[in-house]
Amino acid sequence: HVNGNDPTPRMQTHRETFHHALICNGHYSLPSFPPIPGLRNFSGRILHAIEYDDPLDFKGQTVVCIGARASGADIAKEIGGVAAEVFLSDSGCERWEEFGTKGENVVKRVPRTSWIDDEGGVHFSSSASSGEDDDGSTQKKQEWVVKNVDTLIFCSGYDYDFPFINEKSNLELSFPPGERRVQPLYEQLWHAQYPSVSFIGLPHSVVPFPLFELQASAVVSQLLLQSSSLLSSSLTEKETEGLIESEVVQLPSLPERMEQARLDAASGGPESSGRVQDTHFLGSYQWDYCRKMSRIGGVYDESME
Repeated sequence: HVNGNDPTPRMQTHRETFHHALICNGHYSLPSFPPIPGLRNFSGRILHAIEYDDPLDFKGQTVVCIGARASGADIAKEIGGVAAEVFLSDSGCERWEEFGTKGENVVKRVPRTSWIDDEGGVHFSSSASSGEDDDGSTQKKQEWVVKNVDTLIFCSGYDYDFPFINEKSNLELSFPPGERRVQPLYEQLWHAQYPSVSFIGLPHSVVPFPLFELQASAVVSQLLLQSSSLLSSSLTEKETEGLIESEVVQLPSLPERMEQARLDAASGGPESSGRVQDTHFLGSYQWDYCRKMSRIGGVYDESME
């Protein structure tokens, strides 16, 4: 804003009151760095996948990629063609594995990065009592260490950030840095206590834009339901009946929403991993989620399958 003859841009605050708010500020810009004990002992290069650009930057290096979903797997494979060694640290992995063509693009898949020792060695640990071997014996917790690592690449996703929501917002919302969890939410979309506030685009490991569109349809359907009494004066009787009798699914009661939000926040996502970082992970479960959103929005059609 430029005022009169003063060429200096000045920010002005403008306040309005709205019945509903849709939060659509994205979540692919604030890198998430999970805490790793002893990280200060590492003297090499540390970066996040958002900074990755050219695999040749890692030629001849020993590299550890922390996180094995889309970005981690892709980066590890690319770097594998030029680096001396590449280790892909996967929290779902329980043993040391190798994949790729022998002598070319070989990547070692290893368990979760657990800690870094005083000499900078990177340790990977399997889960305790992680199942049974082929002979029926119980697998015991194992640990491996890789020394002389040149670079750590955190392929650990992004934090959720809402800088415009704070203690003055009168909105009970929790999104601590590093947790990658927003709560309390109903169906990863509506604020469970205040459904007039919704958050588009929180699920990750998904095909984003079709999912976001279905979320938007679901939100709009609820806005129309809630506003039908206000709109009735400007709608014909037939239009009002059509809105009320549509196939839109109404959200459940406040106690039901709050209880479901509590369960979702504690489950660790649809796979019930127990990891708070997986709360908004969908992966292959996104298709059921999309079906649910389309049914809530009253737009489901078998041609969508």
